Formats: sequence, structure tokens, C-alpha cells
Amino acid sequence: MRFQIIDSNTLFGTHPTHKLDLSVERLLRDMNRHKIAASLTLSTVGVFYGYVEGNRETLDAAKGNKRLAAVATVNPHNYFGSTEELQDLKAHGFRIFKFYPGEQGWPVDSAAFGRVLEELAPLNMPIMVNAVLPGEATGIGRMIAGYPAPVILCSVSGETLGEALAVASAAQNIMVETHELHVPGALKLLAERIGAKRIIFGSGAPRRSVASSLYYVLHSELSDSEKRLALGGNIKRILEAA
Repeated sequence: MRFQIIDSNTLFGTHPTHKLDLSVERLLRDMNRHKIAASLTLSTVGVFYGYVEGNRETLDAAKGNKRLAAVATVNPHNYFGSTEELQDLKAHGFRIFKFYPGEQGWPVDSAAFGRVLEELAPLNMPIMVNAVLPGEATGIGRMIAGYPAPVILCSVSGETLGEALAVASAAQNIMVETHELHVPGALKLLAERIGAKRIIFGSGAPRRSVASSLYYVLHSELSDSEKRLALGGNIKRILEAA
């Protein structure tokens, strides 16, 4: 069965510590090879250097290829903007934000992160947040209490799956992204506990292998209808509602 696949977790640019080919061209080649219909992506400049310049590069890349959906980011500890600045990003075509606490060295319970969330809430903007370490998903769950839009926990692994499940069970707007999940039965467990409508496919490409992340979902115990939701239907619904 063919599925419309939308990759929610990709990036492009240069990495400050690794000599990897993270070019847009490499990303598009990976997408073509694995029949990825569209990818959410952002520039590494926004993650590791400056978010203003990074968002500009991301938007330029997305304008150059309609299969790329622009993801905005800000570093809360370097953010001195306002709701108007965030509104401007939405007006320019961004429909989702992503946050990188581990890469940028700020705690998920940061007051600065809380301020950004307060300013994003009136815009009803979905967000993605990396939750790599034990305790981070719990902290994110506390910070987004009452947040009106979907919140996607990214980089959940076998070690943090139980915590992510507990957090998602307590908040209906929390979803789980898949690229670090390689534990047998994890996706079926998520579908049973929180529903397949809250599973979001991501690969981490081109920094990570599209094939391993994609095959994990395709060969999971999910039904075809559940795979259709996880592989593209869920994130498509989120973006169309934003």
C-alpha cells in the first residue's frame, strides 16, 4: 500500500562539530529516494547560530521548493522580541515552531521559554520540542499546561518512552515524534495508549537515516490506517489547522 509520507523532522545547513552533508540537495535526494512527499525543515543557522538569520534561510529554501515546509525557531535565551515579531513569522508562511533546549543549553522549565510560549499561544501555533533527556518531557508537559495548539515531543527514545506516554496521557494536545524510537512494539503501544492520531513520523534527515526511521514505521504492528495517520495524515492535519 502506498502512503503519503510527510517527514516532520529534517534540517539543512552546516553542523558546528560534524562534517556532514546537510545540504538542501542532499535532503531532496533522500526525499526522492524514499518517496517522501514533503518535509518540514529548518536551517541549522537558526539552531546553532542566530535564529533571525536562520529563519530567513529556512524561508528562502521553502520558497525555492514547494515540497519543503518552513519551520521557524527561536532561542528563548536570546529572544528579545514580541508577539508582533512572532505574528510576522506566521504572516510570512511559518506554520509551526521548533525548539532545541539540549543543543542550545537551556532548561525546558526556563522562564524565557515560558515567555515565548505565552506569546505564541494567541497565534495558536503548533510547536515541536526536543525531549531527549529523562525529565525533559515532564518539564515540557508542565510548561505547556493550557497551551491551545498541538505540542510534539521530538527525539523520544526507548529510554524516555514511558515518561512521554505518561505526559501525553495527561494532555490531549501532546504528540510523539518517531525518529529515535527503535524499540519493538513502541508504536503499537503509543497507538493503544494515546491513539495513532498522536504519532508523528520524523527521520532526522539528512543527519540521520531516512530508511531506518521510515522502515521502522512501515514494518511496525500498526494497521495500514494507523500508518497512514502516523506517516503523514497527522502532521498534515496540524499544519492545515495552524
